[in-house]
Amino acid sequence: SGGEQSPHLFQFREDGFLVLEHFFTAEQCDSMRNQIQRIIAEMEVPPHCRTEFSTKEEEQLQAQGSSDYFLTSGDKIRFFFEKGVLDERGNFLIAKEKSISKIGHALHARDPVFKQITHSSKVQELGRKLGLEKPVVVQSMYIFKQPGIGGEVTPHQDATFLHTEPLGRVLGFWIALEDATRENGCLWFIPGSHTSGITRRMVRAAPGTSTCVEFVGSEPAYDDSQFIPLPISKGGLILIHGEVVHKSDLNSSDSSRHVFTFHVMEAKDTTWSKENWLQPTPELPFPSLYT
Repeated sequence: SGGEQSPHLFQFREDGFLVLEHFFTAEQCDSMRNQIQRIIAEMEVPPHCRTEFSTKEEEQLQAQGSSDYFLTSGDKIRFFFEKGVLDERGNFLIAKEKSISKIGHALHARDPVFKQITHSSKVQELGRKLGLEKPVVVQSMYIFKQPGIGGEVTPHQDATFLHTEPLGRVLGFWIALEDATRENGCLWFIPGSHTSGITRRMVRAAPGTSTCVEFVGSEPAYDDSQFIPLPISKGGLILIHGEVVHKSDLNSSDSSRHVFTFHVMEAKDTTWSKENWLQPTPELPFPSLYT
């Protein structure tokens, strides 16, 4: 992938992230927001599927792990809820469209609007600039970060959940569908933290254990003062290296922070871990980014 490396990409290799303002138009953002409203309007939530989503380790194991609803969501469009929005019988305590934490993990393949964005010429062009030879899309999510209740996402590395050999083959594309501000929970990064590998992995647990996934290794204590905030306006794209440490705070504001995000793997000379929660299926092998 010869040619001159742009200053942009130098910055990405240096920091482990790259902010590209106004990558998508307001119209493209609105088309995604409108489409997600349609999807929610048609949502049927079977009671046993009412898993609450949390990033705190124990709750994650208990709520997501015990539920194969999460484990089998890789090739479907499924719904995950904020804490405290359902009573013990699984009835909504607030409007359902305000209760959803995220929708995943195959919007990029199962929905025409999100598919078009994921494979848009701008994204493909960026992939080529990055030197990706055989990029495939492994997962996608629509994240709501609801006003007042949108939970914090504790410091993590995406490769903890999406492990490859060798490392360094996974890349996140994070698209702000509304302005992301310090008030409503923008991302925070530790610049340069993508160069020392990973310390923790989430793996599929052995069959017959009570949870479906477990964590191996431990998360180091990160120094809060090392994180820098990356506010970004509607339509902006943040490229996220699979090993860069990032987080987001609780949304305590009264505006939501909708995001569409998807992960791409360079499939050339790369092995996707059989222990990852997410696995390609016969119905949905990881599709090529390039069309």
